[in-house]
Amino acid sequence: MTFRRLPLATRRQCLQSFGALTVASALGKTANASTLPEAKLLLGGTLASIPGQFGELAEGPISKGLGLDTPIQLQPDLGQDGVTAANLFDANEAPDGRTAIVVPGATLLASLTGDSRVHYDFGRWIPLMLARTATVVVGRIEMRRSFRMRIEGFFHNHSVRLAVSRASGPELSAMLGLTLLGMRPIPVPGFVSAEQALAALRDGTVDAVQISPCTMNVPLAEVLKSLPAGTAPLYQTGDISDLQAEQIPNFLEAYQQVRRKPPEGLLYQAWQGVSSSTDTAVTVALPMLTPPDVVMQWRKACALAVADSGMRHWAELRHFSLADGANAAPLLSRATPPLSATLALRRWIAINTPRWRSGQETRPL
Repeated sequence: MTFRRLPLATRRQCLQSFGALTVASALGKTANASTLPEAKLLLGGTLASIPGQFGELAEGPISKGLGLDTPIQLQPDLGQDGVTAANLFDANEAPDGRTAIVVPGATLLASLTGDSRVHYDFGRWIPLMLARTATVVVGRIEMRRSFRMRIEGFFHNHSVRLAVSRASGPELSAMLGLTLLGMRPIPVPGFVSAEQALAALRDGTVDAVQISPCTMNVPLAEVLKSLPAGTAPLYQTGDISDLQAEQIPNFLEAYQQVRRKPPEGLLYQAWQGVSSSTDTAVTVALPMLTPPDVVMQWRKACALAVADSGMRHWAELRHFSLADGANAAPLLSRATPPLSATLALRRWIAINTPRWRSGQETRPL
């Protein structure tokens, strides 16, 4: 058999055709690589929890945004604080974009406080979306004085009984915040709901409580109007849109009224992380090293979820503010204090835990 050499022009056409086919094939592979065959939301709680409610509402918009052939899978967790789900997420999920995690702020707080169950690092996650809430610290103060004098009088170097669910629970934000303001809070555990805490404040069992609009069935304005006699809001944190709360100072303003200077130091940096974790209702994230094109797909899908009418109605009822895409990253960063501040927080907890167990006041700073 003899082979004939093709003319130069014909050979050039063949090479161009081969090159076009190669480019088309590469583009097709890239397109296929950025299309997820399936996806899953790993929920840090049951379907009845806040992450579970989010997952059921976001299931449709996210599936549509990712272009999935089958609805996104929801994998709930029996735990209440998302720690188990976060451990599984960091240990077992490959950074291929097929699994995103949905956890409450308690998952972030457990990591900051050095909970022995924690084997994850949320500082390495890629945030896709956050739902934020707010907290208000209410205390028993002298009502006949001006607001400034009330604040100064309440924060005058004395012990205050603070209603908490447990010593290292979400009320840790108020524990550390009141300590920074010059008080010596004594945690009174066992209050699992804001209604119970407010009842104890009314009865005089405790002197201060931390409440969050998202955990109550009535608007914040109604809660503030019906506070027990002799009590008033001391400061607020997080995202509060309620007009009734505009006159409540934030923590920075309360601190400057008492200390006459801006807050500083490692424990203040730690408080910022603790407070931000407490005010985070939901975090949606991917593992680090997830391909950028897949991250973009997820962010577009989460943007659809944020724009969904059902999701917005749910957020309004819960008094959440929603942030997606690039707006979510700075919010998660707030919950990640410097390592030195995190270590200072854990030392502070270790020093005071024996005192709290004995019903003693927090050690002064």
